[in-house]
Order: sequence, then structure tokens, then C-alpha cells
Amino acid sequence: MGCCCPLPWLNLTGGGTPAKFELFTTTSNWTKATGAKLVYVECVGAGGGGGGGDGDAAGTARPGGSGAGGGALASGMFPADALTSPVTCTVPAGGTAGAGHTSASGDDGAVGSPTSFGTYLIAYGGGGGKGGVKTTAANGGGGGGGGTGGPGGMGTSSAGSGGVPGASTLTAIGGQGASGGTISTGGCSEDGGAGGGYATGSGQTGGAGGSSIYSTGGGGAGGGITVANVEKAGGAGGTRQSYIVGGGAAAGTAGGGNGGDGTDGDGYKLCGNGGGGGGSKAAAGTGGNGGRGGDPGGGGGGGGSGTNTGGNGGRGGRGEIRVWTWF
Repeated sequence: MGCCCPLPWLNLTGGGTPAKFELFTTTSNWTKATGAKLVYVECVGAGGGGGGGDGDAAGTARPGGSGAGGGALASGMFPADALTSPVTCTVPAGGTAGAGHTSASGDDGAVGSPTSFGTYLIAYGGGGGKGGVKTTAANGGGGGGGGTGGPGGMGTSSAGSGGVPGASTLTAIGGQGASGGTISTGGCSEDGGAGGGYATGSGQTGGAGGSSIYSTGGGGAGGGITVANVEKAGGAGGTRQSYIVGGGAAAGTAGGGNGGDGTDGDGYKLCGNGGGGGGSKAAAGTGGNGGRGGDPGGGGGGGGSGTNTGGNGGRGGRGEIRVWTWF
């Protein structure tokens, strides 16, 4: 557990005792305080891991790894008498990043795990980014954002679906996770996680991650290298408090620059930004690494492709639980 402090601006009693605030950044137990009357809880699912970049010889199209989806934000208000004590707060680490390899395809990133407040509330994690695929010039879809009813889908040769409820879309509302990028950029969301950026099989600039109004940003895709050995930059990570793609962590520059790490949240309101995608490297060497997703819940960036070694993806942001109690 992290901090425990009063937040006077959340006083619902109109002059009575201020709320007690508790922050959980690792798995622990919440214990109901004596005299508690009302409890408000927020859970943020873990971000997915970005895909690793393709490593291959000059003269081939070398795609970067795709960006991962961010975790969802779920919230609920409960009468204190309706809650047992203690309640297990399950807070996962972020989704594992996909590794880049020499003369081989990059590994896929892992789906972020759900965060839960006992059986009362759950927020699902973002989908992992697809690793860059060697020689086939296959497109790589971004991971879908986590929803309040299910996890984001893994990126494949097409986009990962956004977590339910509702139909997967690039413009998600409510608790629906946004889909990963289907052409270039990831989808944007409201309370669900944003989608990760898309990596084209022909070796183009990585797609930017989607953004979220209240929840987490998706990771940017890694840059690719064309058949003509033209190296490309990665895509920027998505941000929070926005419905416009990008705006989060900086993209890695062409020539093997690493993607920036996503900015962390503030521990009581803001969620994590998506990591930036790594830039590709056409000269002999290694593509740039994708940036990590910001804590909590940001999607990891994809690794850039390289000659002959691809960059690693970035891990997803961990989960988080925030609990306010009024007396």
C-alpha cells in the first residue's frame, strides 16, 4: 500500500470529517475503518506490453513491433456496511514486453492483467502489441484497450479488439476499450483503455497510440525499415485527458532512437500515458527500444526494427487501486 491522507476537496459531509484516502500499488488488503459510512473505489487495469521489433537483413521490409493497449478505469460507490473486511486488493504488474531478436521476428507483448477490489469491482488490462514479423512483411495490429467488462485483445495481423462492454471501435465511449490501430494510429477512449499504434508490414513510421479522457494511453508502434533501406521513426504514445491520438511519450527517432517512457499518474486522479515506439536502424545494429507505459495502466511502446536486430518493446504500466472512505 502507498499513502493514506485526507482529501478535503472530496468532503461529502459538508463540514464533517474529510475523506480518508488509501492508494494500493501492490497486492494487499483493505481494512474497513471504524465508523465508515461510504466508500468510493477506483481500479485501473495493467497496461499491455509492446511488441518487439523485427531483425532482418538489408533489402527486406522490416516492420517494428506494435504498441500495446492501456488498462481500463472502473469506479464504484458502496455503502460501507455492504463491504466485508478485509477486502483483497489485487494489483498486478504491467504486461511483459516482447523482445526483439537477431535475424528473427520480434516477440509479442503480453496482455495486462486485471485489477480487482475483492469481488466488488474489476478493471481489465490492455492487449499486448504484435511483434514485427520477419520476411513476410505482415502488418502488426496494436493491442486493444482494456474495458470494464473484459480485457483488450492481442494485436495480430489486424488490430486487437477493445475490451467489452460494447462493440470494438476506434472511438470508444463509456467503459468500452478502444481498438488497436487498424491502419496507423490506435483508438481513443473514455473510461476504457486506449488502443496501441499499428506497425505496417512495409516498414513505415510507427502509428501513434490512442488517448483517453479519463483512463490510460496506448503505446506507440516501433518504426520500420523499407525494402529500399529507408529507416523510420516510431510513433508517439497516447496521453490522458484527451481524445486525440499521440501527445504522450515521445517517439524514438529514425536511426535507432529509443521511445520515451510514459508519464506516470499522480496517485489519486491521473492515469499513465502510453510509451513511445522505438525508431528503426537501417545500418548494422539494433532498433530502438519501446518506452514503458506510465503507471498506472499505460500501454508499452513497440520496439523499432533493425539490421539485423530488432529493439525490445516496453512493458505496460502496473495496476492501481484508490479508495476513499467517508465517516
